[in-house]
Amino acid sequence: MNDTNFDRIEDFLDGELSNEQLKEFEKNLLDDSDLQLELSLHEEVEDAIMEQDVMDLRNKLESIETPPTETKKRKYKYLSKWNITAASLALLIGLGSLMYLTNHKSSYSNDKVYSNYYKPYNVVINTRSSDVTVDNLLVSALKSYESKDYRTALSLFKKILDKDSTNITGNFYSGVSNLEINEYSKANKNFDRVMRHKNNLFIEQTEWYLGFCYLMTNERDKAIVQFNSIAKGNSFYKTKAREILNRLE
Repeated sequence: MNDTNFDRIEDFLDGELSNEQLKEFEKNLLDDSDLQLELSLHEEVEDAIMEQDVMDLRNKLESIETPPTETKKRKYKYLSKWNITAASLALLIGLGSLMYLTNHKSSYSNDKVYSNYYKPYNVVINTRSSDVTVDNLLVSALKSYESKDYRTALSLFKKILDKDSTNITGNFYSGVSNLEINEYSKANKNFDRVMRHKNNLFIEQTEWYLGFCYLMTNERDKAIVQFNSIAKGNSFYKTKAREILNRLE
């Protein structure tokens, strides 16, 4: 990994990229499989570091609970009552933290997974159609979408889809707009249309957002199947999908 990519990935994971930098980074990810791999490796390294931290904490707690040498045992035996109390409290706090780190993954509700992992997709492409009217509507709809005026965007996307119900861009961004205003069933229908076309620019993104639709319509089993499919593939979202599965299963 070169220094530039390393710094960009660090800033991306830390949420320190500006809007323009984030758009450029996500566009690069769509086109650069090496950058996708570097990001995945970076996330896996961070996960490994976290796991090592947990192991280190466990080892420290074990050493407090059972002193390994006779000398330490004798020293432990003659601690004052105050030190024993303080050591016990520290052990309880440490064990509580360890139990949280090892068990909290199963305590995530659908809403919590959604709030922690969902974010709307940025406009990273411009598309052209053979119909000038559709093209102009699409530009206006995407501008409303970018300004977070999702209801206006949806009304414009609807005009596009009334002319061509198979328009991939219109269906995809309609789906995300519906997610933004909590219309999850409608979002599901838009994403289904994109999925039926299979090979298109938004297929990976659609698979990802469809998982959130299932979560928010309380179809947890379907969500697990969806995220599991992503985790087993080569999608840009596979690492995040694994994280979500650890929270759901």
